[in-house]
Amino acid sequence: MSNIKLSHMNHWKTIPYKQIDNFRDFYYEDKSNIAYYSDWDRILRYHKATGYDGIEIAPWDVADILKLFGTPKDFTDFVKDHGLEISGMFHGADDSYRADKYDEVLAAGKAAVDLCAELGGKHLNTCPCNNYYGVGPLDDEALKNAARVISDIGEYAVSKGIQIGLHNEFFCAVNKENHHKFIEMTDPRYVFYCLDTAQIAIMGDDLLKFYETYHDRICTFHLKDTASIAVPDSIRYDQDVEIRDDGWRWFWEPGEGVLDLEGLWQLVKKYGFKGWVSIEDDGTPDLLASMALSSYYVKEVLAKIYQ
Repeated sequence: MSNIKLSHMNHWKTIPYKQIDNFRDFYYEDKSNIAYYSDWDRILRYHKATGYDGIEIAPWDVADILKLFGTPKDFTDFVKDHGLEISGMFHGADDSYRADKYDEVLAAGKAAVDLCAELGGKHLNTCPCNNYYGVGPLDDEALKNAARVISDIGEYAVSKGIQIGLHNEFFCAVNKENHHKFIEMTDPRYVFYCLDTAQIAIMGDDLLKFYETYHDRICTFHLKDTASIAVPDSIRYDQDVEIRDDGWRWFWEPGEGVLDLEGLWQLVKKYGFKGWVSIEDDGTPDLLASMALSSYYVKEVLAKIYQ
């Protein structure tokens, strides 16, 4: 059995249908490929056909999923019918740095844990704070506030069989100058790490050194590539920096950027990682093509090193 289970972070955005039964009529009416990307049935078939074992749910999907399927279990059953699992869910711990928002952030985190458990997921990958713009830089007191509430969410998560995986963004208020300090502030019994390979590199961390340092905390990955290394503070801390109108892409399919992912996989093998790895193809102009290219790289390149 493979040590790596391959998931895909859902970035299809709005999927308005559970299943399109009148597919041909739908196509003839619209005369475009939108029919192929409008229902969960086909989206899940693409996951299975391109070699994925699971899907990671984005928070913006949840309301629409519940409208279409009724309950988390009904959606999970639908996913299982397609031969897939739900690996986990993403969550943003906004306002975690504010002591006066502790109860609110904790309640939102617990609700996300409960939903993840209902979906059958194992990881709640959590952005630890708001964007840097308008919030950063954070002082030690703000970092302690965030570490406290996320550790408490993590303790609750462990009790439910879920792992909180810190997932930093290159534009997050927890950033290059305090990222490692923040990790050390969180309770290692309850707070783990989801290593987003591109985000780390864009922020200015050395990917391989980071994995060497924190391999025992890393519970899962968001695997993607980048050609943007150690972007200057003036760019990372700007407003809405991840959204570009000029076609610039921060993120690329594994193998299409400059990261030493084969070197990373040597370390993954060295430390015997076992579990879910999510491909994240955010920013791609063609999500299905990226799903296929990413899966190919993992299964045909990285798997020769460790699978």
